[in-house]
Amino acid sequence: MPNPENTRKIFLAFFIFFSSLWGIGNAPLFDEDEGFFAEGTREMVVRGDFISSFVNQEQRFDKPPLTNWLQFGSAQIFGWNEFAMRLPSCFASVVWMLLIYIFTKRKLDEKTAFFATLIAASSLQITIVGKAALADGLLNMSLTGAMFCLFEILNQNHKKYILAFYAFTAIGFLAKGPIAVLIPGAVFLIYLLKNKTWKSFLRLFNIPGLLIFLTIAAPWYVLEYLQTGEKFISGFFLNHNVNRFQTALEGHYGGILYFVPVLLLGLLPFTAVILKSFSKIRIIWTDPFFSFLLIWFAFVFILFSLSGTKLHHYIIYGYSPLCVLGGWYAASNKRLPIVWPSFILLILLAIIPFLIQGFIPKINDEYAVEIIKGVASEFDIYYAVTMLLLITILIIIWVKKDWDLQIRMAVVGFIMLFTINILWMPRLGALLQQPVKAAALIAQEKRFKNIVIFNHYNPSFHFYSRLYASEREPIAGEVVFGRKPSMKNYKIDTVYYEKYGIVLAKVGVK
Repeated sequence: MPNPENTRKIFLAFFIFFSSLWGIGNAPLFDEDEGFFAEGTREMVVRGDFISSFVNQEQRFDKPPLTNWLQFGSAQIFGWNEFAMRLPSCFASVVWMLLIYIFTKRKLDEKTAFFATLIAASSLQITIVGKAALADGLLNMSLTGAMFCLFEILNQNHKKYILAFYAFTAIGFLAKGPIAVLIPGAVFLIYLLKNKTWKSFLRLFNIPGLLIFLTIAAPWYVLEYLQTGEKFISGFFLNHNVNRFQTALEGHYGGILYFVPVLLLGLLPFTAVILKSFSKIRIIWTDPFFSFLLIWFAFVFILFSLSGTKLHHYIIYGYSPLCVLGGWYAASNKRLPIVWPSFILLILLAIIPFLIQGFIPKINDEYAVEIIKGVASEFDIYYAVTMLLLITILIIIWVKKDWDLQIRMAVVGFIMLFTINILWMPRLGALLQQPVKAAALIAQEKRFKNIVIFNHYNPSFHFYSRLYASEREPIAGEVVFGRKPSMKNYKIDTVYYEKYGIVLAKVGVK
């Protein structure tokens, strides 16, 4: 008979591939964030400057450049396309999943590692954000590696874990900044306080480890400061890090409970399994490893709940410990709520595209109305039939409670990944971003100069068109890329492209 452990490994390899790498070039880059990173990479090459980041010729201090550097390397092999821009994040997400598996197996057992990795790879939010052309895949990979090494440092003085901790932290610091140091540092101190011991405190003060950190992370920070001076300090550290916690930057605000629904939705299809694990809270709190995981998640949740700026993907920094706890609970319990959460979500996803047009009279946003009018063209009968088939399979899994739990969870996880990666994201891309890409390619083909953009922000337009634009109101004779409702007060001489509320046109005299 085949070895169950080897069978699980083979299945997980396929599952991780499907979650993190499948179809990464099937949708255009999504604005703002994916377009922002990709255009920042393109302008690094145009400027011949791999230290500072510019988007539409405006210097930006949002993130360190590791993602841009990796995107550039990927583009040299695969070209300047969506696949190349997303590939670094995807590889980082694969490593992220492997770290969850390897460390959970080491601390608990192989079966628990299988369930923990299955839950992580199936997660709705992880499969979306983990393969996006952003810095978050790299940060989550490095943060997970750093935190697992940190637990080993807390319990034994293995030099290799100390060196690995500093390497992972440095990668995160170069990918997204101080948050890669803040989370491990805070969790480390809270864990020591909980256990009323400081024996592990001095272990982190390791000269070779500090040298590894400085060798990886410090050069860019020094070079950026030498190149831009005080603008770097105020723009990167003060505005995009300190102020991000004090105020809602760029309109990204939310209440104290903002991340509660994000968690409930983002961890599907196994949200209920993870929540059930907290029925064992006494065991979790008293066990050294489980309490470390709980502190890790709790700190992330509280930190970003109190932050002025709220973005849905912030909470993912605390997903790895939740997935391990969920895997531990699943490995020791046969009857789990694994179907009904996905069933509800799939029912909603199946009917929303066909009901949403009925809400048009109640929507005041004219651009949103234009998009909704296009929904019927993208979410077609093939989509409806496929969703019906997936829901039918879920019902069968729901009824067949005597089937092996691993098989039931695997099928439910695959249905979630298929729904998101095959059915939804390409269609959303066609609806929201394909018009931007198509307009940009026309602008590039016609070699327009002095294009004007106003009342919206689509950095992917610059990436696809390889053109810059003025962000202001247009004057007669200028070519404008914009949203159709924003141009209703202007006389249009020539329309070069129009679809789903996006317009590329020449403005005439009023």
